[in-house]
Amino acid sequence: MSKNDFKLLSIRAGHHARRLIRKEGGLEPSRIKLMVGASGGPKWLALARLDRAILRHWIVGRTQSMDLLASSIGTWRFACYAQPDPLKALARFEEAYLDYRPEKGQTADKITRDSYAILGDILGEDGGAAMFQGPMRLAVMAVRGRHVLNTDRRVPLGVGLAAAALGNMAHRSALGLFFERALFADPRSDCSYTAWSGFPMRRLNLTADNLPHAIMASCSIPMLLNGITIPGAPKGLYRDGGIIDYHFDLPFFHHDPDGLVLYPHFTDRIIPGWFDKHLGWRKARAENASNVVLVAPSAEFVSRLPYGKIPDRKDFTTLETEDRIRYWRLVLDETERLSDAFETLIETGQFAGQVQPILGEAE
Repeated sequence: MSKNDFKLLSIRAGHHARRLIRKEGGLEPSRIKLMVGASGGPKWLALARLDRAILRHWIVGRTQSMDLLASSIGTWRFACYAQPDPLKALARFEEAYLDYRPEKGQTADKITRDSYAILGDILGEDGGAAMFQGPMRLAVMAVRGRHVLNTDRRVPLGVGLAAAALGNMAHRSALGLFFERALFADPRSDCSYTAWSGFPMRRLNLTADNLPHAIMASCSIPMLLNGITIPGAPKGLYRDGGIIDYHFDLPFFHHDPDGLVLYPHFTDRIIPGWFDKHLGWRKARAENASNVVLVAPSAEFVSRLPYGKIPDRKDFTTLETEDRIRYWRLVLDETERLSDAFETLIETGQFAGQVQPILGEAE
């Protein structure tokens, strides 16, 4: 593999993480205390093979505890990470996702039922109960709708979403008038999630009983899927955690001051919330990423993919089903190169030399 192949990956880290990586000559797996998984729908397919490489090198066989924080599609990926055989779980997820053929004009009820069925296949016969026995400690971010957004009726829901989007344009904190964070976390976790400020938030225990409902809530895109009621949680409808925490622009606290956060991401840009996707002035804060190591496909790699992009939700409407599946499988084949580049960097000790500053930080 040539040095040019390393350009397929963008590896960025905050100032504290860069200092440790360069001091130690690489990223020590024992340093990784938390992993983060972003929202993004089909964009996760750009990470599927990289996830497998990370699992093979740093997760499978690990006995040291690790926290996994995710919203939306990230929760599905990390529900695989936390299972006793994560590689098989991830393979089930990939095939179920690729094989899904939505009907034209199908309702939110139908999409929600289908999603629960796919999730059941991924979690396996025990419904994910074994996840609470291993070293991985999952935390699922959702939101609970407030006032007019605590409904699935399309007209008031649409009006409420429009109001939330306008409020967010004025100031991100305005989203707190419409939603509150609901974090369902493995009770074994000692991450200081409650230290986050800016929005109302409830921390609730993630259990085998509420696991599928919490995961479904975290990916429940308003108007596309139904809001989810969750057993044992405060009354209301729970929805996509990416509404507030699309890419997690948060300070990641941990009891270990030298613990690092590994963030396999599909871009090296961190967008704070779902409504910020088209707000070029809404920037993530570099100080929040001081202990973050972000690994993503490079812009050069993405530009060479079919259509010059990674998969996204628009593919369901702009491409015929068979064309979409063919394109997505081509992307998966290409992302084997990301996996190869990552494994070579780790095995040859060249990881530290590829690390660049994150979020516009100076070197």
